[in-house]
Amino acid sequence: MREELTWRELEGLYRLYKGKTTRLRLMNNVYVKKVLYEIERVIDYKNGNLKIIEKQDGFDVFFEQKLLDHYLYYASFFEKVGIEISALRKYPEDILKSLILIHKNKEELKDTLSTPHMFSSNFFKEKDSKFLDDNKRLRNDILTILGVDKFPMQSPKSQQWRLVVDCKTPKYVLLCENIDFLKDPWLFRENHIELWYLGGSNTKKLEELPPEKILYPVFYVCDWDYHGLDIYARIKKILKGKGKKIKLIIPKNPMLKPMKSGKHNSEWRKEKFTNLERELFSDEAQDLIELLIKENKWIEEQTIKPIPEIVEFSINSR
Repeated sequence: MREELTWRELEGLYRLYKGKTTRLRLMNNVYVKKVLYEIERVIDYKNGNLKIIEKQDGFDVFFEQKLLDHYLYYASFFEKVGIEISALRKYPEDILKSLILIHKNKEELKDTLSTPHMFSSNFFKEKDSKFLDDNKRLRNDILTILGVDKFPMQSPKSQQWRLVVDCKTPKYVLLCENIDFLKDPWLFRENHIELWYLGGSNTKKLEELPPEKILYPVFYVCDWDYHGLDIYARIKKILKGKGKKIKLIIPKNPMLKPMKSGKHNSEWRKEKFTNLERELFSDEAQDLIELLIKENKWIEEQTIKPIPEIVEFSINSR
């Protein structure tokens, strides 16, 4: 439930930690009201004034144990990139993680900076493409992070880029079809997994990558639909041409979703084996693809747990 906290609430709770009261409307937040107010009872309204929140006995200990590191991590990031630490920023954690990912790859992104609509579609896929138009503060913060004055009116002809989340002791590379895993990389780092993202179906950047820069075993995780598996097939052929292999992460106990669900718009093809090259897939992968085609279902990348598969590969290859 802690994910329900936005930066606004984190900043308000930090102010409460450093002082005694706050006028920020923290009780509107589910986590604050349920956990801090109703369960832990470490905050309360000031007697006779519902516009002021006071901390109670145990608040400082709770904040130090549960939230202080969380707050300092993002506050340090804001300070590093030159963004004001302010409760006016109502960013949920997903947005905060996106800003950090943008910062880590700012030089790559600056070279091929796209329009705000295209940028929004890449980094905030669950939002409308006009998301940054409606969030001026976020838009300006992104420009500050990138060190540019404005987004271009037109996207460059080439939007090929490779986003990377490094780890100190990499042993494997996980190439992701979608960007979400790169926003939450801690468990991957603990398991020596470096994360790559090419921008969906943009495989040209991989074609340009010298073989000597592919130092570790490569794995691929994707949506199990036509587009995701077609991208995998293309990547496998590119890496084969460089003398490299790639292993497709096959989900265990997969969660099958209806083809018409959410914003999903990839349909299975009517051609044999949905117009994919069967020989590019293992027998196990072929069986799962056949099942998905038969039932007209798909598997969303975010429901797949790639770390156990990579760890198992590591154990079996010793």
